[in-house]
Amino acid sequence: MQLCRPYIYLLSAIGALFLVGLHVFTRVEIHSGYWQPDLMVAAETAVLVFLLARARGKLDGASALLIRILKVTQGVFEGILMIASVATVLRLLDHATKTFDVPLADEGLARADTFLGLPWRAYFEWVHDHPDLHPLMEWAYTAIDPATVATIALLPLIGSQARMKAFVEAFLICAMLSIMVGAFFPARAAVDYLIGDLAAHSSFIHPPGVYHLEAMDELRAPSGPIVVGDGFLPGMTTFPSLHTGIGVLILLAGLGTRLWLPAMAYAALMISATPIWGGHYFVDLIAGAALAVPVWVLVCRSLSVQAFGKTNPSPPDAAIPAGGPAQMEMPLANEEISTHG
Repeated sequence: MQLCRPYIYLLSAIGALFLVGLHVFTRVEIHSGYWQPDLMVAAETAVLVFLLARARGKLDGASALLIRILKVTQGVFEGILMIASVATVLRLLDHATKTFDVPLADEGLARADTFLGLPWRAYFEWVHDHPDLHPLMEWAYTAIDPATVATIALLPLIGSQARMKAFVEAFLICAMLSIMVGAFFPARAAVDYLIGDLAAHSSFIHPPGVYHLEAMDELRAPSGPIVVGDGFLPGMTTFPSLHTGIGVLILLAGLGTRLWLPAMAYAALMISATPIWGGHYFVDLIAGAALAVPVWVLVCRSLSVQAFGKTNPSPPDAAIPAGGPAQMEMPLANEEISTHG
């Protein structure tokens, strides 16, 4: 089971080279304690994935059960490889790109909401006044990583392996693009900019949407070295909202499958929580959705997967084009792998 095509790892390698450049030529210091263990795991896992792939290729005539077990095992190890390599690079890039000397975008994003007639303050007050919703909404926002893993795991089980590959690739491309765009729109968060002191909003058990501010202040320090990776890396990208983009991708991946209803329910709940617990402006959500939809369509087209509507179950070894970027005409310039939103 192949989770994505090789070009995804190529893009990750380019991101890693960019991090090396920042480390060498700027004040940014990428802490080796963060990436070295993941690099060792990635190298060891890559060898296992290669050996499993070779073993499968030499098992002509073997039992279907044995081939199936090897296929699933290969998929598990590739998932570990992806987490240890691509996800690590994305987390570091999310923080390293927020060290750029770019003015904060809060004022412009708040004005965009006002221009579009989107009442962020009114929505915040409404959510605050309905505390019974808080546990469910907070859970939905923070459960983005388990929801992503569940989507990747469940799609093949219902016979939609090609759709799973489309989801993985679209997810990673959206993450890369949102981080790159977000580097030029750093923001403290709507909760901090529009509300400020949360003392008068006591119905929240924990202050929502401000979990990343201490890290942001460190990344924007005016002088001295800026260390990235010496501790927990909260999501930092505000515009566009990667949480929203992932929610849209989960929804689209479930279209035409038995996952449609749970995918729709989760996406709706999580996206509705994102302005508060992610500290996002409404325009961030619009941008996240506007990024996710065309990326999904282009990835599906490159994989010959129907982007919308009914889908046919994928055969176990459905042929997947291996060309990657050659078959995808798209620009390639968002608490764990997920970004500030």
